[in-house]
Amino acid sequence: MSCPFHVEGATTPPHSVHSESTPKPATPTLEEIGEGEPIPQPPEKWLLGNLGEINPEFSMGSLWRLADVYGPIYTLNLVKRKIVVLSSHALINEVCDEKRFEKKVAGAQEAIRVFVKNGLFTSYNEEEEWGIAHRTLLPAFGPLHVRTMFPKMTDILSQMILRWDRFGPDYRISTHDDFTRLAFDVIGLCAFNYRFNAFYSEELIPFAKQLGDVLIETGKRTSRPEIQNTLAFLSKRNMMDNIHAMWKVCDDIVAERKANPRPDIDDTLNVMLNAKDPVTGKGFTDENIRYQMATFLVAGHDTSAGTMMFLFYNLLKHPEAMQKCYAEVDAVLGDRELQMEDIPKLKYIDAAMKEALRFCGPIPAISRQAKETTIIGGKYKVTPDESLVFNLKGLHNDPAVWGPDAAEFKPERFLDGGWEKLPPNSWKPFGTGVRSCIGRYLAEQEVLITMAMVLQRFVIEMADPDYELKIKSTLTIKPDEFYIKARRRPGKDHLFNFSAGAAPAPASAGKTTKGAEFTHSNLKPFSVFYGGNSGTCKSFAEDVETNAANHGLSVPNKVQSLDDAVENLPKDHPLVVVTSSYEGLPPDNARNFVAWLETRAADPSNGSLLKGVSYAVFGAGNKDWASTYHRIPKLVDELLEKLGATRLVPTGFVDVSQDIVGPLEEWKLSLFPALREAVGVTAAVKTEELKVEITQPTAPSKLAGEQLSQGLVLVNKVLAKKGLGPEKRQIDILLPPGVQYRSGDYLAIQPFNPRDSIRRVLNRFGLHPDDLITVTGTTKEHLKSESGGPISVFELIGTRVELANPASQRQVAHLASLSSGLDAENLQALASDEEYPTSVLAKRFSVLDLLEDYPSCKLSFASYLDMLSPLSPRQYSISSSPLAQKPLPNQGFLSFAASEEGADPATSSLTATLTYDVYHSPSLSHPSSKTFNGVSSSHLASLQPGSRLRCFVRKTNAPFRLPSDPSTPVIMVAAGTGIAPMRAFLQERSAISSARGGFPKSGLGPAVLYYGCRDYEEDYLYKEELSQWEQEGVVKVRAAFSRRAPDGEGKVGHVDELIWEDRERLKQLIKEGAKILVCGSAGRLGRSTAEVCLRIYEEEFPERGREGAEEWLGRMREER
Repeated sequence: MSCPFHVEGATTPPHSVHSESTPKPATPTLEEIGEGEPIPQPPEKWLLGNLGEINPEFSMGSLWRLADVYGPIYTLNLVKRKIVVLSSHALINEVCDEKRFEKKVAGAQEAIRVFVKNGLFTSYNEEEEWGIAHRTLLPAFGPLHVRTMFPKMTDILSQMILRWDRFGPDYRISTHDDFTRLAFDVIGLCAFNYRFNAFYSEELIPFAKQLGDVLIETGKRTSRPEIQNTLAFLSKRNMMDNIHAMWKVCDDIVAERKANPRPDIDDTLNVMLNAKDPVTGKGFTDENIRYQMATFLVAGHDTSAGTMMFLFYNLLKHPEAMQKCYAEVDAVLGDRELQMEDIPKLKYIDAAMKEALRFCGPIPAISRQAKETTIIGGKYKVTPDESLVFNLKGLHNDPAVWGPDAAEFKPERFLDGGWEKLPPNSWKPFGTGVRSCIGRYLAEQEVLITMAMVLQRFVIEMADPDYELKIKSTLTIKPDEFYIKARRRPGKDHLFNFSAGAAPAPASAGKTTKGAEFTHSNLKPFSVFYGGNSGTCKSFAEDVETNAANHGLSVPNKVQSLDDAVENLPKDHPLVVVTSSYEGLPPDNARNFVAWLETRAADPSNGSLLKGVSYAVFGAGNKDWASTYHRIPKLVDELLEKLGATRLVPTGFVDVSQDIVGPLEEWKLSLFPALREAVGVTAAVKTEELKVEITQPTAPSKLAGEQLSQGLVLVNKVLAKKGLGPEKRQIDILLPPGVQYRSGDYLAIQPFNPRDSIRRVLNRFGLHPDDLITVTGTTKEHLKSESGGPISVFELIGTRVELANPASQRQVAHLASLSSGLDAENLQALASDEEYPTSVLAKRFSVLDLLEDYPSCKLSFASYLDMLSPLSPRQYSISSSPLAQKPLPNQGFLSFAASEEGADPATSSLTATLTYDVYHSPSLSHPSSKTFNGVSSSHLASLQPGSRLRCFVRKTNAPFRLPSDPSTPVIMVAAGTGIAPMRAFLQERSAISSARGGFPKSGLGPAVLYYGCRDYEEDYLYKEELSQWEQEGVVKVRAAFSRRAPDGEGKVGHVDELIWEDRERLKQLIKEGAKILVCGSAGRLGRSTAEVCLRIYEEEFPERGREGAEEWLGRMREER
C-alpha cells in the first residue's frame, strides 16, 4: 500500500524516475512473446484458489514466505482477484514506469474505503477527487510549510516527554500507545488545529481504539472468503458503529471551524474548506473533507508511529548505532533547546531512520497495475486486471542492490555518498510515482524531532531485554507488544522546563543595515518566473521580488509561473527563473514552458531564437532524490543557453533537506549586481533621508473642492449576504461628465484606508487628524502635496499610503535595531529567515502591527512613512453597458433624475455599475482583537447614495469584448462576481436585440452563459435579469451550483461539467466561429474551462491533436 503524502521539495524517494544513465532492456512486444512464460504459482484448491496460503491475521507474512519459496515473481488466485507478487529490484524498477503502470487500489486499501472512501490514498485513479485533493493539498506539505509546524510538533512532543518523566524510570512505556498518541496529536494540531489531548488520558482516546478495531476487521475481510465475510454480520455492525463514531469526530471539527472561522490559521483544514483546485476550479465537499481527514489520521498516524517503533527497536538491538545517535544529538544540541535549523544537522539519525525503513518499515507493499496488457521481466505477460504487488521486504533486501550485508542493520550504508549511488527505485518505503506519499517531509520531521528531543533527555532501554520482534498487521505493520523504559540523562534536568515548545531561533548578531530606497520612476524592471508545486519556489521568487527595490529594481509584472513565460520571454529586460523538479519532471505550472523550450531546442534553426534574452536560474531540489536532483533547473538553464539566451550569473542551487535559505541569500549577492549592470542602474544602494515637519493648523481643514475625477454614488445594495462566501454588492456610480467606457472596460477606484487603521497610526505617533505635515528630502511624489506645502495627517495616512502591507524582512530587522529589551530580541527573531516567512509574512503583520506589539521601538514617523508604499487604485470590471442606458444630465446628486432627453454627451454622465465582493474578516496577525477590512471593498461598501468617490475608467488592454459582428456566437463562462463583465455584455446584447426588433429578427448570434454559484438561493446573482434575458432570446443560461441546486433541476456540480455535458451543441458553435469569454479565477475557473474546451475540440478534431486545440483556444478565448 501507499499512504496519502507526497510533496515536491520534500525528502522524496530518490529513485522514482528511471535514470537516463541506466540502460533499460528492450521490452518484447506481445506479438513477439505470445502468452509468454507462465508465472510461478502455488497449487490451487477447488473454490479457494490460493486463499489457503494466506494467513488472514498477517497476510504480508504469507507473501514473504511464498517469496522465499517461489522467488522474485509469483502469482496467487485469491478468488476475488489475482495478484502478482514482485520481490526483486529488477522487476520492481520496471513496474515503476509511470508510462506503463499505475497505482491499483486493492486488498487492504480497497477494504478501508469503507471508512475513508475516496480519500487521497484510497481513491481510484479515475476519481476526480484524487486530482483535486492532490493538487490542492500539495502546498500544505511543502518544505517551508512543514517547517512552520515545528512549534506544534515540539508542543505535542513535550507532553510525551513530560508524561514519560512523570511516570519515572521503571515505568513500562507502550511504544504502540504513546507513539500513536504522539502521531494523532501531531496530525490533529498541525492539520486541523485540533487537540485530541491523547497524553491526558491513561487509556487511548476513543478514536484511536475505534480506528484500531476497524483496521483489524478490514484487514481480516481482505483475506477471508466472501461467504465468511457475509456471515460475520456482527463484526460488520461493530465496524460500522466505529466508523460512524469517527466520522462524527471529523464532522464536528469541521462544523466548529465553520461556525468559528479561523482565517489566521494556516492549516490543512482551512485549505480544504477554502481552496479551489487550480485545474478544475472545484473545492472539497464536506463529505470529502471528512474522508480526507480520516485519511490523514489513518495513514499518517500509522506510518509515523510505526516508523518510530521500528527505529527505536532496531537502535536498541544495535547499541553501537544508538550510541552514535546520542553522540550526534550531544554534538549538535548540547544542553540547549532544539531549533528548526538543527534538523538538517542530524545526519546519522536521518540515516538510521532510512535504514529502519529499509530493514522493515510500516508499509510492507505497494500495489500497481498495468495500463494495458504488457510484458515484464522480458517474458511474463500481465494484464490490467491483475494487481502487481511490490514486496518491499524483498526489494529492500535484494543483494543485487544492497550487497551481501543486506540483512544487517547498518545506517552507514546511507552516508558518505552511499545514498546517492543507489540505483533507481531501490528504496520505496513511501510508495512510488504520483500516488506516493505527499507528507513524507512531515513524517520525517516528526521522527527526527522525536529522536533528538527524546535522546537529549532520556536514556532509553528495552523493558524486556530479551524481546524479539513480533509484527502486528492492520493496514500497516508495526512491532507488537514492544515496551521501553526512559530515565533522565544526568545533567539534563533543566530541559524538562518546557514553555510552549521550543524557543524561537536566535536572530543573527550581525549588524543590520537599512536597504536602499529608490523612487518608483527610477526603478528598472526585470521579470521573475517560478515553477513549483509546494510553494517553496514561489516563496524564493517572492523573496527576490521583495529585495528588488533595495537595488533600484522592480518586478512590474509580479512573480509569475513559468507557464506564463511560454512565448513570452522578455528581451528588453532580464528575467530570473526559480524552479524545482517534480519526480524528475517539470512542476505542474512549468510543464508547458519546459515542453516549449524542448520543442524549440530540437530544431537546429532556433539557435538564435532567444538572442537578446538575459537570464539567471536558481534551482531547488533534494539530494535524496539522487537520480533527478535539480534536473529541471539544469535543463532550463541548458535549453535557454542553447536557444541563444545569455546567462547573467552561474546557476544557483539549494538542497531543501539542508539549509533552505542560505544558498538563496548567497546567490542573491551575485544576482543583484548582475541585474543592476544589465539594466544600467548606477545609483548607489543607499537610504533616502526623508524628513517630516509637523505643525498645528490655524483652523480646521476645509473639505476638498470638486474633483474632475469624482463619481457620484446612485445605488449601493447587497446582492448576497455573507455566508457561503464574502458579501456581494452592487454599486451604481454616475461618472464625471464626458467620461466614456465600453463593455469590458474597468473602473479603477482610488480607495480610502479604513478609519480604524488611520486611528491606530495617529495613536501610535501621537498625532491629531488635522495636524499638517510637510515632507522633504524625498522624490516620492505620493508623499508630497501638489503645491509643495503642508498636507493634513488625515489625508496623507488615509489616501496616500498602504497601511496593511506586510512588513518586509529588512523592515522587521530595522525595527529590532530601534527597540530594547525583550522587544528587540523578539523582533530580531521575527526578522530571521526561519521566523519571517511564517510569523510575519504569512500572518500579514504590517509595520503598524509590529509597532503596536513592540512599544519600545523608537521608529520615527518620518521613517514609518518611508517604509510605506503608495496606495494603489483597485480596478473592477464594469458590469453595465453604456448602450443599455441614456446619459444623465450633469446636475449633481440633488437632481440626477432630471429629463434624459436631449442630453449633451459632452456635459452629461454615464452610469457605471460595479459588482464586487466585500472582504471583512478577523486579521491574520491578531484574529481575536483586530479585523481585516479590504481597503477598497470596505470603502465602497461604506458609501451611501449621494457620496462621491475618486475613480477613472481604465480601458481593457485585451480584446475582452463582444464580437464586433453581433451575429457571431458567444460562449461566456463566469463564477461569482466574475459575472460582472458578462452582465455588461448581456445588457448590450439585450439593447441591440430590442433596437433591432427582438429575437430572432435582430440577427443576434446564439449566446450561452455558464455561470458558477454555490447556492441557488444564496448567491445566484442577477437571477431575475438572466431569466428575463433568456426569455428574450438574448442568452441561454446554464447555471452550476457547487453546494445546493434547485430541487429537480439538476445535480450539484461545476461549470466545466456542464460544458462537457453540452459539448455537442458547443461544437456547433465552435464551428460557427464562437468567441469564448471567461471571467473568474485564472487558476481555477480559467484552467478548468480551458481543459474542457480542449477536450471538446480534440474530440471533434482528433487529427489536430492537443497542439492544434491549444492553438485554436488561444485564438478564440479571452480571459479575465
